[in-house]
Parts: sequence; structure tokens; C-alpha cells
Amino acid sequence: MRFYLLFSFLILTINCTFGQDNSYLRRVLDSIKTEQNTGQKARLLYVAAKSYLEKPGELKEDLDSALWLNSRSQKLHLAENLKTDAALNMLLDARIQEEMGKPSMAKSQKEASLHFANKNQLSKASAVIYLSMANDIKDVEFKQKTAFFEQAIQQAKKAGDKLLEAKILMEQASSLSNYGSYPEAIQKAYNAALLKKQNRELNISQELVMIAGNLRMQLRLKEALKYALQGKAIVENERIKTSKDDMAAVYNIVGLIYYDLKSNKEALENYQKAFEIAKDKGDRYAVHTVTLNLATILSRLNRTADALNLLNNVTKDYATDVYAIRYAYLYTMLYTREKNTKKAFPYYQELLKYYKTGNITGQERHIMMVGISSYLFADGQIKQMYPYLEEIERSLNKESSLLRISELRKLYYLADSARGDFKSAFKNFTAFKTISDSINSVDRAKELTALQLDYDTEKKDHDILLLKQKGQLQKSLLEREAIIRYVFIGSLIILIIFAGFLYVQNSIKKRSNAKLTLKQEEINAQNEKLKQLIAEKEWLLKEIHHRVKNNMQIIISLLNTQSAYLDNADAISAIQNSQNRMHAMSLIHQKLYQTDNLSRIDMKWYIQELTDYLKDSFQSENSIKFEIQVDPITLDVAQAVPVGLILNEAINNAIKHAFVQRTGIVFISFKRLKATPFDLILSIADNGIGLQKDLDSSNSDSFGMNLMQGLTSQLDGEFKLTSDQGVFITIQFSQKEGEI
Repeated sequence: MRFYLLFSFLILTINCTFGQDNSYLRRVLDSIKTEQNTGQKARLLYVAAKSYLEKPGELKEDLDSALWLNSRSQKLHLAENLKTDAALNMLLDARIQEEMGKPSMAKSQKEASLHFANKNQLSKASAVIYLSMANDIKDVEFKQKTAFFEQAIQQAKKAGDKLLEAKILMEQASSLSNYGSYPEAIQKAYNAALLKKQNRELNISQELVMIAGNLRMQLRLKEALKYALQGKAIVENERIKTSKDDMAAVYNIVGLIYYDLKSNKEALENYQKAFEIAKDKGDRYAVHTVTLNLATILSRLNRTADALNLLNNVTKDYATDVYAIRYAYLYTMLYTREKNTKKAFPYYQELLKYYKTGNITGQERHIMMVGISSYLFADGQIKQMYPYLEEIERSLNKESSLLRISELRKLYYLADSARGDFKSAFKNFTAFKTISDSINSVDRAKELTALQLDYDTEKKDHDILLLKQKGQLQKSLLEREAIIRYVFIGSLIILIIFAGFLYVQNSIKKRSNAKLTLKQEEINAQNEKLKQLIAEKEWLLKEIHHRVKNNMQIIISLLNTQSAYLDNADAISAIQNSQNRMHAMSLIHQKLYQTDNLSRIDMKWYIQELTDYLKDSFQSENSIKFEIQVDPITLDVAQAVPVGLILNEAINNAIKHAFVQRTGIVFISFKRLKATPFDLILSIADNGIGLQKDLDSSNSDSFGMNLMQGLTSQLDGEFKLTSDQGVFITIQFSQKEGEI
């Protein structure tokens, strides 16, 4: 009787301290007080103890409650000879000791539970304990971890518990995925789904998420999306019992796959659904996972500020080092994208700290090295990038993720370009594009060019003037009110004097305003005349450029007509070359009369237009691909014409001679340099057959070669040509003073 009263009092105390926000646990505690069956009461005590252990916050009173409830449950299980449940009580006790910060006691208790289970041939309990011991092993100790998983599976099979076996297989699949063994992880998850179906369990959404996630890592995106959408159909089917955890995981993986497919709208929608579900459930692990993904898609959509705001508003209650690493990585990437290395630095330091510990493996170590490399590139520390890039390359030999290989080739390309190794940069860029093209087989729409806004300076000045006048008027009114008060306090004489003073002041002000108004009208009239003169000048310049362009087009047409009467192939080729050169110059004049800027050429537009024209001229679009990388650079006509003619010659030569009945790539780069004798570098490269080994570019009798060298001299630049598995042409020169 005393025991029953004490027991009821403790249950009541626990129930009251728990609060009003967990109705499930309250119902369990209420059921314990009324349950008459000893075995059922023991199981309810176990459920309550587990619920207290899994409450967020790890409060001492919650852990003490869990320990007491579990102890009572174990005694009742032993009294009813329910040894399997008693073994699980011992395992739960070990978990509670871990949460209390007593690892040695937890380890000995877990070993005692395994000994008890094996001694009494409790296969199901042994399977659960081996699974717990496997999860305790770090990923770096992969063989020992795998051995525990296999022992757990054997015990589950021996017990004939298919659902438990499926659970163990899923835990092993997760471990294999973290280690990079994606095919094995897929097979384990697939086997788990089969076991559930054999047990007539309809909810296999977790297994489908695991399969889709590992297919995604292998870039088998079409298959991954198929399994992910099957999982989505399950969680959205009201007839199948699922949890919020299942829904959040499914929407998250669907969002990830749409992200990889660059379907940004669908990715964002699914991430938002997953985030709302995780937030509503209060699952901090899911909230962190989806927050990181949401921030990533926002960054891709150029909503960097929204991404940072999202990250900053999430409580950083990291449960493991995994989230700390991923937050540090994402902050680093977002700030380096904004070229704010100062704000990225502390997160880069955090990545370095975890990197130096050496006990982080799998995906986390990969993203650490990518984040560190990206920061070093943004900070200009190019040489320091290569050790990390080489380590990434070594680690990729153990796994088959094309996403990571593509990411590595891009980092190598950026590093090589920055240090001036254009041959290696071209090689890595080609590899990156090959993988990227295999990922995205459908061409994406071209980015829209930014529109430039013109501000009405005259209107702004007028608004400022009106504000000043209002301020002066208000000041005058205040002064007038003060004087009126003094007049009423003073005498009539002061009032008369003041009235006279106001009259004089008002007259002076009117005369001044009249003079200012007259001057302003004169200024406005002069401004209108100047605007007309400027407009006429601009119209004349545009007309000149238009007529020059038309005259060049007439010459091109005449050359085309002349070629129709020629039978000599060399003569026809010479005329065609002349047509292309005339078109290269014609484009410049066309751009000048089509835009408001009559003196400078946008080289990004010009190079793209010239390349498109030459592709159409030689009908090479299907066999030769062009990759163009051009910084925002504008040149005046004196420099744009030589550059255009050089480009024309180099691209002509590549199209005609580099690819003999085969496909290839022509790479065009126009970049601004730092810390070199020249400001600009123009590179034209191809992966064709190259030049003849005995051909000397400096002594060549080729007109095109001599023309390019002569035009480079006209630019006061430096011309280089190398031939190794293709032709590499570089022209370095500087913009003249006052032309930047």
C-alpha cells in the first residue's frame, strides 16, 4: 500500500512538471496510474521513460524522471519474466547514462545488457543492442561499424522480426551513404522496403527517400526523382499512415533532386513545405537540414540577403558537428559569393578547425575542403588551394559522385585561370563542361542582360531647390510670429517701424526673386539650346556610323557577287576572308549607332555576335561548340577594330583547320589582369589537331598569322602562340590612359 501511494505521488509529480504541451506523454502517465495488468504497466513505464529521455533540452529533472521510470519498468518486466523487455530496459538505462554525461557507466551498462540478452538467447533484444552499438561507432571505424550491423541483422533474422531487420538495414544504408558507398546503400534500402512489403507495411517512404538520395549522389537524377515522387505519393495518401517526419524527409529529397535538375521553382516549393512541417513539429534536426537547403536555393536565385537572413534567424542549437560544419560551409560560400572575405573569415577558420581534427569523414570532410578552397580563391590565396584540391581528388577515387567531380574540375579551372596556367585551365574547363553537359542535357535559357537606368538629374536638383525654398519660407514665418508677439507686448511705434521694415524686406525679396527668376529662365533657355546641339551631334554621329556600316555591307555584297564568277578555290577563300574581316569591322559601327554610347564597344556583346556570325558562315554549329568567358570590358574604336580582326582570324583558322571531320571546342576568354605589365588578355584556344610541328609563328608567311601579329603590334601588345593538342593564342595589351 505504501509503495502504491509513493508510486502514484511520483507519477503525479512527473505529470505536473512536464507541462501542458505534450498531450501524448500526459496520456501515458495517466494510463500508468489506472493500468491493472503488470506487464502492460511495465511497457507504459518504458514508453514514458523513453519519452522523457527524448525531450528536447536534456534537463536534469527530465533525465532523473526517465531513470526512475525505467528502473520501475525493468523490475516489473523481470517480475513477469519478460526478459526481452528487461534487456531493452538495460539498454535504455545506458542511453540515459550517456545523456547524463557518464560515458563509462553507459558503456558498461550496454555491455551488461548484451551479455544478458545473449545469455538468455534473446535474439530481438540482441539485435537492438548491436544496432545501438553500431551507431555508437564513428564513421571512420567503418569495418567495426559494419560488423555490428551484420550481427544485428543476423539476430533480427533469427528472431523472425522483419520490421526490425528493415530498420537495421536502413541504419546501415545511412552509414554506407555517409561513407560514399552509394550502390550498397541503395541495395540495403531496397531490401528494407521489400521486408516491409512482405510484412504488409504500406509506408515505405523512408526507404524510398534513402534510395532516391543515393541515386542522386550518383547523378542518376531521373531514377532518383521517380523514387522520390513515389515517396511523395505515399505521404500525401490519406489512407496510408505516415508521420510528419516522413513528410518532411520526402519533401526535402524531392526539393534536392529538383535543385540538381535546376527546376528552381519546384525545388523552392518542396523545401518550403518541408520547412513548415519540421518547424511545426519542433524537430530541430529537420529544421536545420531544411534551413540549409532553403538557404542554398535562395542563394542560387540571387537572394543572398534572404538566405543570410534565414540562417541568422535559426537558433544554432547544433546537435552534432555535422550541422556546425554545414552552417560554417554555407556562410563561407554565401559571403565569398558576395566577395566579403572579411565576414567569411571566421567561418573559414571554423572549417579549418574541424579539418585539422582529422576525425571528420565522408560528405562533411568533402564540403569542408570545398569551402576552404572557395575562401582561399576569393581571398586571392591561389597556391594554398592546391593541397585541398589534391586531397579532394584523392578522396574521389573511393566514390562515384559526378557532382563532386564536376565541382572539383570547376575549382581547378578557377585556380589555374587565376595563376595564368591557361593550358591546364582549358583542360579542366573542358572536363567540367563535359560533366556539366551530361548533367544538364537541355540547354538553359540565356541570362537576361541588366538594364541600365537613367536618372533625371535636373528633376532631382529641382526637388532640392523646392525643399530649400520651403525651409526658408518656414523660417521667415517663425521669425514673423516672434516679431508680432514683441509688437503686441511693445508699443505701437515699434509695430509701425516693424511693419515698415517688413515692407522694405518684402520689396527687396520680390526684386531679388524677380532677378533670380529671370536668370533661371535664361539658364533654362541656354540648357535647351545645348541639349538640341548635343542631340544633333549624336544624330550625325549615329548617321555616320550607320552609313559606314551600310557601305561595308555593300562591299561585302559586291565581294559575294564577285566570288560567284570565280572558279579558283584560293581566290574564293580570299574573298570570303575579306568578307569576314569587313563584317568584323561592320559590327563595331552597327553597335555604335544602335546604342547611346557613341565611342565605346561592349566586348561581351561584340565577341558573342562575331562568333555567332562565323558559326553561321561556316555552318559549324553542330560540330564545333564555343565556350566564351568575357569580363565586363569596353574598348574604344581604335582598340576594338584590331581586337575584332584578331578574333576573326583566330576563329576562322580554328573552324577551317582545327577540326577535320570531327567535333571540338573553341574557348574564347577576354579577361582583365592584375599585377602584370598588361591590363587585358585575350585567349583563343581549341582542342583540334594543332599546327604543323615545323611551323614557326614568328617567321610564317601566312597572311592571317602576319595580320594577327601586326594588329597586336598596333595595340602595343604581346602575341603568343603554342600548339600542343590544339592551338593556344594569347594577346596581352593595355587599355590606353583615359580609356577605362
